[in-house]
Amino acid sequence: MLAVRSKRSEIITRITLKTVPHASAIIDGTLCQLTDRGLRATEYTPLGSAVVEFRQGPLCIYVREHAYGLLPGLANLYCLDGGLRLRWIAGWPISDDPCAAILGEEKDGSILVAQSASGVIVRLDTSDGRMLSCDLAVRQTG
Repeated sequence: MLAVRSKRSEIITRITLKTVPHASAIIDGTLCQLTDRGLRATEYTPLGSAVVEFRQGPLCIYVREHAYGLLPGLANLYCLDGGLRLRWIAGWPISDDPCAAILGEEKDGSILVAQSASGVIVRLDTSDGRMLSCDLAVRQTG
């Protein structure tokens, strides 16, 4: 708690500073934000069966769930805001080829790059999750 004293009057205003969670983790398939002491501050229950991967973005968290247990046609990649509320579900192009990895961001964080189980590279708009492009990954052979 922080006390601020005004010069014009003797009124003391008390401001409570909310501490921001220091880390995020997957615990038993649930995405959790942890306090500086390692305790669960907040948690997000997955849409289907379990969260398997997440990546911190600017003011958001990209989440990949296990593909099994989701409703048919629902993508297993989505975005949560800082309070772990759903912002968008990815406009995934291939219903029978789920997201297998979150690869990163491009163009100053405006594009999210992910890869499907079969190797297709999918680029999504980070503001709303719509698909921007879909390319088959080229594998190098040695």
